Amino acid sequence: MSYDFAEQDLVHIRSVVSHFEHAVDRARDIEPGSVASLNYWRARVTTILATPTLPMHVEKQARDVLGLLDRLDDACRCDRSGDARAPF
Repeated sequence: MSYDFAEQDLVHIRSVVSHFEHAVDRARDIEPGSVASLNYWRARVTTILATPTLPMHVEKQARDVLGLLDRLDDACRCDRSGDARAPF
């Protein structure tokens, strides 16, 4: 995977995660099956992180996206359990 492609893919993944965040904000819930979708996006980011000699700035971007995915996953779990939502 080229570094340019990795950066472009991270921009795309961040956009998808942003869509999920806004869906949670509007509906207070993500449709069923979206957690599996979060795992799909997490796997794509993990694949980028596995790229040999990945530049530090791309690695930082990927780790930031993983953090967003983790917070979104936590918020979804809180919504389903009836607890207060974690802030993004």
